[in-house]
Amino acid sequence: MLRILALCHGNICRSPLAEALLRAAIEADPALVGRVEVSSAGTSDEHLGEGMHTESASLLAARGLSTRHRARQLDLQLAAEQDLILAADHANLRAASQLVPHGSATELRLIRDFDPHAVGADLDDPWGYPSSAYERAAREIEATIPGLLAELRRRLA
Repeated sequence: MLRILALCHGNICRSPLAEALLRAAIEADPALVGRVEVSSAGTSDEHLGEGMHTESASLLAARGLSTRHRARQLDLQLAAEQDLILAADHANLRAASQLVPHGSATELRLIRDFDPHAVGADLDDPWGYPSSAYERAAREIEATIPGLLAELRRRLA
């Protein structure tokens, strides 16, 4: 079982949105279903236990996807349990790198690295912006899905 974790700052906007969108794509792929587990977390503790932001939840509900979520924080144990951590931006990538021991099998990447047109780009935080910013984040996450699914199939082959 491959374990993937979507990571953002508070685990209420970008990472739960990425978790749900990635999970739906994986569940629709016969080569991956039942072989890949997706979850999410944040690098901050400021939203621990909260549900996802209403804009992220609305986007997912409109797509018929689950909006049940409680924010949690990345820690050493959770980081060690992952095969791949997909950080929303460089700040979260740096924070995660401090929790993953040197020589660990856990790979750290930016989520947008799986979009060939956005390698190295941050997934901007939509928090505090209008719904269009959440829509943009969802589109940017969805653009990563083909590349990420191809990578997961390669790893499981």
